[in-house]
Amino acid sequence: MGEKRRHDGYDEGSGARADSPKARMAVSMEHYVANFERAPVVVLPLLQRYRAPMPTEGASIYPACQNLLLAARSLGYGGVLTVFNASVDIELHQLLGIPDDVFIAGTITLGRPAGGHGPVRRRPLAELVFEDRWGSAPEWAVDPPGTRHTSAGPREPSGNDRTR
Repeated sequence: MGEKRRHDGYDEGSGARADSPKARMAVSMEHYVANFERAPVVVLPLLQRYRAPMPTEGASIYPACQNLLLAARSLGYGGVLTVFNASVDIELHQLLGIPDDVFIAGTITLGRPAGGHGPVRRRPLAELVFEDRWGSAPEWAVDPPGTRHTSAGPREPSGNDRTR
């Protein structure tokens, strides 16, 4: 082999083509990690726990993170939510004097994007929103005119297919 692998799977399949979205994402990730210390703003969203950790505890902090990212984008800034903090959680708590009962929910970097923002695209609503039964799109799940869609993400649901 002799060759250093970039990221698991990113240099295989479509990632082997330099112009593929997968390969571009790998290059972007490498650039982000290599230049992390140059981010103009780093936000550590904190959640003070008042009960034992539970699966729904992010119900307030993660929507707040999304709102911050949306506001930044509307002002022409770029941002990303990561969990870089997880590997240095103890050190961050000590360095910043964060109490033990406070959870560092992520790491958000903000700054001017190196290029421009690409178009916002998503899967069609009818593939993501169901009513009464999995795969049954409600009549109201209609995208506004001009909505741009992507083929990335989950495939169109097919009945009760749970093998995906």
